[in-house]
Amino acid sequence: NPRAEEYGDFDRVAYNKTAPGQPGLWCDWVPCWDGCCLAYNGNEKFYEPTTWLRYLIAHFLKPGATASRTDEARFEGFTFDQVLDGMVVGCRRENKELYAIVTHKNRVTERVLRSADQRYLDRPPLAYELAIDREVADSPRRRRRERGRLAPVIPLT
Repeated sequence: NPRAEEYGDFDRVAYNKTAPGQPGLWCDWVPCWDGCCLAYNGNEKFYEPTTWLRYLIAHFLKPGATASRTDEARFEGFTFDQVLDGMVVGCRRENKELYAIVTHKNRVTERVLRSADQRYLDRPPLAYELAIDREVADSPRRRRRERGRLAPVIPLT
């Protein structure tokens, strides 16, 4: 949203409502510097990453995407010709479930690679989680602990 950072005369109540079919207010998928892949932005608690990826593909990326059928000027630079293939692997922090989000020819699936283990619910954070917590605490945009960490690997071709 080009006006997201402006505090002008827009309807703030409407701004805080999701569009029909949109998974939530905050999408943590972002394009890489070169625009050739999508990556997790590292913010805390990425809710609905699989649902968000499906939404982005259907509405903005694939041939015939929803936005391609509008006459809105803001979509003028969109090519609507992306095909996503790739995989992101994550570990849910609270229960150590290991999962993969797999995209093949714009079709998105999620698989559990290792099931959650109740034995991990009361354990202290692992060393890499503590390092993430320190990094987050020291960052200018202080954030709470992350639920899981995703690797940025969804190439756009």
